[in-house]
Amino acid sequence: MTRFLARRVRSSQYKNVGDDMTPLSSEARPARVAGTRHGWLLMASCWLSSTGAVLIAPVLPQMRHDYAGAPNADVLTLIVLVIPALMIALFSPLVGSLVDAFGRKRLYMAAVAIYAVAGVLPFWLKSLYAIIASRAVIGLAEAAIVTIATALVANYFSGIQRQKWLTMQHASASVVAALMFSVGGGLGSLAAGWRTPFLVYGCAILFLPFIATMIWEPEETHAEHAPAQKMPFPWREIGHLCLLILFASVMFFVVPVQISFLLNARGVTAPVVLGVGGAIANAGIPVGSFVFHHLARLPINRLLVVAFGLLASGFIVIASCTGANATVAGAFLAAAGGGMALPLLGTWTLARVPFEQSGRATGGYMGSFFLGNFLSPLVVESVARFAGGLIHTVAWMAVVCAITAAAILVLSLAKLGPRESVHAAQANRVSLG
Repeated sequence: MTRFLARRVRSSQYKNVGDDMTPLSSEARPARVAGTRHGWLLMASCWLSSTGAVLIAPVLPQMRHDYAGAPNADVLTLIVLVIPALMIALFSPLVGSLVDAFGRKRLYMAAVAIYAVAGVLPFWLKSLYAIIASRAVIGLAEAAIVTIATALVANYFSGIQRQKWLTMQHASASVVAALMFSVGGGLGSLAAGWRTPFLVYGCAILFLPFIATMIWEPEETHAEHAPAQKMPFPWREIGHLCLLILFASVMFFVVPVQISFLLNARGVTAPVVLGVGGAIANAGIPVGSFVFHHLARLPINRLLVVAFGLLASGFIVIASCTGANATVAGAFLAAAGGGMALPLLGTWTLARVPFEQSGRATGGYMGSFFLGNFLSPLVVESVARFAGGLIHTVAWMAVVCAITAAAILVLSLAKLGPRESVHAAQANRVSLG
């Protein structure tokens, strides 16, 4: 009986072609099906890139104080925060080639392990330059993690399920980031000061057993992806949108990066209070995303006016009011404007190109977004030297955002620019096939 069952199992792996027995193709074998737990794992691993920055944002004033005697300490401490974003913007395209060479799962696990090890190093490192170098390594790991996790969502899911997990990935990241801001502030009040939050990076190691047991290498579909790989980047369709995303991203990151320094200027110094104030301010990001989700059927130009109007209003409140509570309230408004503008621009970008070019459009959006993350504190620092301080810089940014909102409004009244909704734009999307 055992030999009979063994023969049946072996024979079930073949099909008759004339008198020959040939193996079943990979398409004929039962495919592994991803479920909710796979979606949560991929989504949660993407949180590593968003929580890593805000986790140490509340303790940047402490770090700057400790390195006050070092040359260019003001700029270098900001680079510590944002250098991972530059690495993501620069090296995410390279990850695609590495995936082809080494496979998704193997590189995924290696990137998470590197993230965990490099992430905790600043707890012991003394040199600012050594800390920046470790942060650059973290950025490389984050580029791999985000790219591979997003690619696996596209590989494992399709249709509505794919849209669901990609949408949740962005929405949940802002909520987790707001929570981590508070955690970073609380840890910064412990004995080790600003070094303590870096230990949290080590928790990423907990992802490894789940990745090892739950993630599998998807079957390659060369026929599906080969045409898209030969297509040039759609500069004509989304080049100007990438520039607008870059501008919006620079303004968006003013609150997450500068809120601790803004509260410092209002007399708040306790890390716990800075963390709580930053968490409340950054809570505006998911609120703005929620507002966009429910108003997505309105014309794009109107939503852009509202988004940049909120950014301008929030910056005006920060610049004109002297109380800490008013500063947090203004930062909340500005964060809501940024949280509304970026998903709107991202959705609009994807709607501007055929489905076959959506990968490159996503790359353009992500590159512009993370480049804005890197440039934002450098722009603020540069303007502050001429404007007379951080508060005056925020006032100038309020003017720029107000001019942007007014320009879009004038174009809207002149019936120029995007008058359709993002839903309509997606419905009108064409295919190259």
